[in-house]
This record gives sequence, structure tokens and C-alpha cells, in this order.
Amino acid sequence: MAHLSQGRTLEAAIGTHDNGFNLVRLVCALAVVVYHTWMMNVAEPMRDPITRFLNPNTDLGAVAVGVFFVISGMFVSRSWMGDPHLGRFAARRVARIVPGLFVCLLVTTVVAVGFFSTFGWAGLFESAPWRYIFGNTVLHGLVYHIPPGHLRIAGVLGGQPLNGPLWTLYWEGRMYVMVALIGLAAALPLRTWMRGVALFLLLAANVYPEIVSGYVWETRMWSLFLTGIVLQTMAPNVNIGWRHVACAVALVLLNWTRSADQTPSPLTWFGIALVAVTLALCAGSMRLPGWAAHLQRHDYSYGIYIWHWPVIVMLRETLPPMGPKRLTVVSLAVVIPLAMMSWHLVERPSLRVVRRWLGRSETAKAVTV
Repeated sequence: MAHLSQGRTLEAAIGTHDNGFNLVRLVCALAVVVYHTWMMNVAEPMRDPITRFLNPNTDLGAVAVGVFFVISGMFVSRSWMGDPHLGRFAARRVARIVPGLFVCLLVTTVVAVGFFSTFGWAGLFESAPWRYIFGNTVLHGLVYHIPPGHLRIAGVLGGQPLNGPLWTLYWEGRMYVMVALIGLAAALPLRTWMRGVALFLLLAANVYPEIVSGYVWETRMWSLFLTGIVLQTMAPNVNIGWRHVACAVALVLLNWTRSADQTPSPLTWFGIALVAVTLALCAGSMRLPGWAAHLQRHDYSYGIYIWHWPVIVMLRETLPPMGPKRLTVVSLAVVIPLAMMSWHLVERPSLRVVRRWLGRSETAKAVTV
């Protein structure tokens, strides 16, 4: 317990690498892999034990993605508040998402077309694979509805989606635009303005969902991203530790008997999200022990998230049918090295290039002025 943060605010935790948020993201990414390997295995298609416990309110994958969105809301809004410039904000967001995504799409599509299609390597001379690669790389222009045919390639892997989880990235991108629009429209001090607008949108999304339905993807995830923004604006005064986790659990337990008596499940979505998010914030605010320091500077979660689906699908096509536990182990044995290479060879170098470029731009501007 000596390594746990004592009396540290959320602002103090996220203002340095000395926190556990990369570890939280890693755990969430691994949870998504577990959810999909159990769901997609051929031998015994079933739900994982945690999803069976959470059913019918939600599932393990949705909870993990929900925590992702809270953390994303915090860090993306922090990025804008620290440097409220549209061009630099966009450059940072593109650098974090696009290079790793493009390489993943390129490699997995080429392999899928070459080895798992009806036309083999000749299929790479058709337009469909490249339309799939570049369309998904630019997140399909963040349009509200993407035709299903744009998310798969006919004749490749039996026509099944090549990378199912990518649809969440389109909505993540729309949320980035929302943060920029809120920031650009600021009519009060930025922290106060972003808090007020985020609270207003949070209320609107849940009380009048039909009004914002043209922009909102799914009210739950939208609400969690907005919650992340609110938390960031309050970060200097927020301190979340184990007693807050205990209070969240106690609240869920107090509601347990009532819900069990009146609904099919003693749990509720709000209770599940409350405990998951509070636990994530508590763990993220920690100072990690020395053995985990590597994770504070290296974020493998995004690579795991974008690579795992095509790996699972191709392993399922290549190997004999196997149960969910074995498929999970085999998939992680392939996905984790790919995610590490993605971070060290693509994602991190891209971020460094953009940071250097932005630094030089600021220096040149200062000299000119």
C-alpha cells in the first residue's frame, strides 16, 4: 500500500506520468479481447462469466469501452484546455489515432485478402480492399451512418467484418470534434465554460435524447465521455480513493434487494458504471510500484484494441476449433507483441514527430512576433 497515492488530486495524478491510467487502459483493452474471444469462439460460443453476471444490463466489452470513454473525455479535454488551438489540437488527435490505425488496416487487409479470400493476392489489385483501408483510416468522414458494405470486403473471410471494434473510433472522432466546438465557442473562462456545456449536454442527452440523436451515438457512452470532461474541469479539487470505491459498492448493494425484487437483475447500468468508473479513477490516480513503471510511459492499449479482432478471426479460420479460454490465450500471444510493435514503431514515433513539429512552429512564431 506504500505505493498508493495519498491525498493526491486527480489533477496532480494526470499532470505527470506517475499514475496508473495506462494500466487501467491496458486492463480495459484486455477485457475487450476476453469478451470477443468468448463470443467468437467456434467450439463453444458463449458469454464470458463477467458478462453473464452483468446480463441483461450490459456486458464486459461495453463496460471496458465505457471506462475508455471516461478516460478519453478527461485527457482529450485536458489537451484542449492546455492548448486551445484548433490546428494543434487536430494534429495531436490525428497523430494518436491515424498512423497506428493505418498500419493495422494495411497489414491485416493485405493478409486477409492474400490468404483468406476467394481471389487470393490478385484481389489486392481491386479497389475494394483499398477503399476499405483508406475509408476506415479517415474514419469515413465521421458520417452518422456508415453502410455495412464499407466495413467488410466481399469474398474476404466469408464476408464477415474484418475489424468489428473500429466503429467505436468513428464516434470517438465525433467526440473530439465536439470538444473542439465547445472550446471554440467559449464565452466564459475555459474551465467554467467546458464544465457548464458538458453538464448541459449530459442532461440533454439523457432527458431529451431525440434532440441530440443526430449527433449522439449511444447515450451511455456519450454520457461517459461528457462525464470525463466534467471530471477534468474539476480535477484540481477531485480526490478519488478506495473509500470512494467502497461507497460506490455500498450504494449498489443498497439497491440490490429492491432491483432483485422488481427487475430481472439486481444490478442496474448506472450502478455498474458507477463502480467501474470509480474503480478506474482510483486505480488511475495511484503511483505504481517499480515493476509497473514501464507502463506509465508506454501505452499498448490502443494497439491491442485495433489489432485483436482481425487476429481472432484469422486464428479461428486457421486453427482447429478451440474453446474460449484457449482462444483467449492464443489470441493474446499474437496480439500483445503486435500491439507493442505498433506502439514502439508507429504510434510513439508519430507522436514524437508531431510534438517536435508543433514545438518548432511555436518557436518560429515567437521569433517572428
